[in-house]
Amino acid sequence: MKTLLVILIVSICVIAWRSPDIMQAIGMASARQDPATISVEDLTARQAAAEQKPMTAVEFAELSKTDPNAYQKYLNSFQVQEERSELDKLFNFLSRGKYE
Repeated sequence: MKTLLVILIVSICVIAWRSPDIMQAIGMASARQDPATISVEDLTARQAAAEQKPMTAVEFAELSKTDPNAYQKYLNSFQVQEERSELDKLFNFLSRGKYE
């Protein structure tokens, strides 16, 4: 019983010590960049590229004249699409049997 307790404590310590490597190996954590190599332009460019501009009321009014599904497009323009990680794709494959 004592050996089991010691093994459990040692394994928890090893997991905590190696957790960034383990998390990176299974795809839940991305590789870290050196803060000295990141510039402000990189951060703003990534943020601007990731952001999607929502549709304005004027654009909606113009689109609603010709398109019957304009309201759905207007609502969808406010939603943020997130990239699915490899782990999400794996769980989807294991649960539903199909790969995206």
